[in-house]
Formats: sequence, structure tokens, C-alpha cells
Amino acid sequence: MFTANDLIDIAVKMEKNGEALYLASRQKAQGPKLKSLMQWMAEEEAAHGAWFADKKDKWRSAADQTDLETMLPDVIKEMMGEKTLSLDEVDFSQVRSVRSLLETFMTFEKDTILFYEFLQAFIQDASALESLKKIIDEENKHVAELAQMIQAITQKKVHETSDL
Repeated sequence: MFTANDLIDIAVKMEKNGEALYLASRQKAQGPKLKSLMQWMAEEEAAHGAWFADKKDKWRSAADQTDLETMLPDVIKEMMGEKTLSLDEVDFSQVRSVRSLLETFMTFEKDTILFYEFLQAFIQDASALESLKKIIDEENKHVAELAQMIQAITQKKVHETSDL
């Protein structure tokens, strides 16, 4: 049987995976704006992970009295297994452009948002729920930042092409 703490473990792992990914990407990034974005996102993920870790064993949740095994979609069950949104299935050696890398990050952020929206249903503590909503808002900001960078790259390529 899965518990609310199992869900929090997933959230912590997702945030740690995100932090590690963004830090590794920062090391390989060429431009200062991309390096800065990757650093900022890594710091955000670290703060989110710490927040979730602090909540473990403290939340009183409807999930404590419910058999989550029967409620969880298969994708969540997979997250609870070895996959846990580690992005291990992404072959970064095949990522050939900054745009493609940013799109991969955006997918990760969107998956994280979906999981946290799902997690809201199991939180009864009002202050914890409000904090989780703030984290979801921050994750949405990450998506917006990534979208802006993708748009800037696209516009730059269009401009360069039009100059030829």
C-alpha cells in the first residue's frame, strides 16, 4: 500500500532530479543568459525539494486512510517505481540544440506540475495546500521562462535566415 509519504518521496526525488539536471546543464551551457536560467531553476528545485522533505510525516492527509494502490493512475505507480521522473529515459547525447534541450526541460516541468496538481487532492492542511499552490505557480514560471527562451531562439533563427 502506498501512503501520502510515498507521494512526498516522489516529489522530493523529482525536485532533486530537476536540480541535478539543471546544474549539469548549466555547466555545459554556452551563453550567460542560459547559464543564469539553469542556475536559477536549480535553486528553485532545491528549495522545492527541501520544502517537501520538511513536510514528510507532518501532513495529515486523506491518503493516510485510503488505499492509494487502487486510486493511483498507472503513470503515478510508475513514478513510485524505479522511473520516478528521473529523465533517465532522455538520451541527452541526441539533443542537438539548445531549443531541443529547453523543450525537454519544459516537458519535465509540465509533468511536475501535473503531479503536484494531483497531490493537492491528498492534502488537508490549508497552509500546506497554499504552499503547494505557490510551488505550482513557481513551476509555471519555469515553464514561462523556458517558453520565452525558446521563442527568443526561434526569433533569432528567423532573423538570421532573413538576413541571408
